[in-house]
Amino acid sequence: MIRSARADLTVYRWSDRSLLGRGDVGPVTTSLEREALLRWNNRIEHLVWAAQDDTGDTAPGFVYLRYGHEAALLRKVPARDRHGRSGSTLTHVLTGPADSMDLNLALAACRSDWDDWLPPPARQAALLDGHAPRGPESELLSRVALDRVRVLLLNRNHLLEDLDSAVLDVPEGLLIRLAEALMEHPGAPLTVVGSPVPGEVVVHALADLLGQVVVGDWTFATREESDALHELPQFVFVRPDATAVLQGTRRRIDAGAPDGPGGPLRAHAALLVRLRRRRGRRALGRMRPSHPLATAEQVHAWLEQHSVAPGLLSDLTSLLEAAPHGDLTTTEAAYLGSRAALPPVRLELGRLKDAHLARLLQAWSARTPEADHYRLVHEEIRLTALRRAFDTASQGARSELENVLRAAPPDPDLVRAELDERMDRAAGRGVAFDVVPLLACAARTGLARDALDDLTEVLVGRFETTDLIREIDRISHTEPERARALLERCAERGAGRRARRDAYDMLRRTEFLAEAVDRMAPRNPALAIRLYRLLLGWTVGPRLGRRAVHAVLAAAGARPSPALLWALLEVCRPGPARGAVVDTVVGEYFRERLPDPAGPRGARTHDAWG
Repeated sequence: MIRSARADLTVYRWSDRSLLGRGDVGPVTTSLEREALLRWNNRIEHLVWAAQDDTGDTAPGFVYLRYGHEAALLRKVPARDRHGRSGSTLTHVLTGPADSMDLNLALAACRSDWDDWLPPPARQAALLDGHAPRGPESELLSRVALDRVRVLLLNRNHLLEDLDSAVLDVPEGLLIRLAEALMEHPGAPLTVVGSPVPGEVVVHALADLLGQVVVGDWTFATREESDALHELPQFVFVRPDATAVLQGTRRRIDAGAPDGPGGPLRAHAALLVRLRRRRGRRALGRMRPSHPLATAEQVHAWLEQHSVAPGLLSDLTSLLEAAPHGDLTTTEAAYLGSRAALPPVRLELGRLKDAHLARLLQAWSARTPEADHYRLVHEEIRLTALRRAFDTASQGARSELENVLRAAPPDPDLVRAELDERMDRAAGRGVAFDVVPLLACAARTGLARDALDDLTEVLVGRFETTDLIREIDRISHTEPERARALLERCAERGAGRRARRDAYDMLRRTEFLAEAVDRMAPRNPALAIRLYRLLLGWTVGPRLGRRAVHAVLAAAGARPSPALLWALLEVCRPGPARGAVVDTVVGEYFRERLPDPAGPRGARTHDAWG
């Protein structure tokens, strides 16, 4: 059985004698063993003090730290010592595996009441009321089950969603300046002075914006009196009157100062912030690099990659999703309505999965002024969807795109052009082109019957007679009406003498399309006779002599279809040609009604007579 991840808990506060043997503020109770307590104390003892406000504000401050595969989360509350003197602290320190105590859990914990999930002896209410033991004589605390805390904070209380809403309170100008600083120096320490919103909200906003774009450990301290200490987290939030660091690498952003002109990345930072606020998290997710960027040069290259036009930083999918609803800025609308957008739009559409493309096509199918304004883009979306549907159909399957196309059938000229192109490519490669599934796909997308007939006409004009016979046979298996229409078109066009000669091989293999005609005219002798008459006129000729009749009878096999024999009688010339057909009919008649001297006869092969 796999055990859930657990975190250790230590409480710091004033005592006459802490677990370390000293007076003053120190650990008074813990779940850690002695060696681990000493190790963690060396790391965090300079951070356990809570910031004090003259106004008596006792809101907690939080610190999130990472040390390799370990992490710590501190909750610091201003408190009084046992004699009632202010200036002390009550600090809870949660330590455990970094992969379980990740940034999301740490940020959510900053918005929670820890007494909801801390063990009873360690809860703030108990400690401040003086009911819990405080000193070396205290029993060990129980460890904290991180999976239960995660379920409570993230899934049940939805505290990250609460942070998402709070992010809207971060002034845009401040967020832009902070984003610019992170992009100019990825991973560098940063101090925010006088933030008008809690530090965890700002960190959440920055992590949401750049967490997967630039490197950084994304550690933070939300409420400090100074940023002059060593080994501080990456982000430190201090009051406006806080002590400034005299030297070092920390950059300071004063929330109360004017925004100023900024550096070369300020404009890009502004575009990125506004894109997130306008398009949401998904738009940024599509733009994020494969790995976090470590230098300003890498960041600049990434920005250039997604700068689709001057002053326009976005991913094209977001623009395509927003356009049908009229949710584009003037710059975005001008770009998407230009021909310059078409090549990148084609590339972007090619990356989309069928389900996503289907949703996009459905949004664009509504006849809106916006869709008409971006007519060229709309055509690209429909063409991509049609090609995907054809590709899937050619593999013997059906695409979900067909249903969306059926709601707004594609332009027949678009379908015809696509079929022409596919036939040309097949001819250039010298490979067989199976048009059956494509015609079936075109029919399922709701293409009108006259448009399908026009496509049939295209086939008649492009295929050789032998190929057309093969196609009629194939189509009759799944689309008998379409096969019948193709045969009628072929008969109207006719065939040259050489084409008729070449067609005999295919006619022999199919016994003069006997099974195909049965499928095209099930239990309908009159229709079967008509189809055979069309087939004979197309492949053999309008009036057949004796030699042609014998060739047809030879191709028709040992048991010619009665409908074929009837059709032969109608188109053959009087005399020997008609006699040959009559002899065959008489032979078939007696074969049906007289016992075979050689034994029982087999089953009939054709059911044209019902």
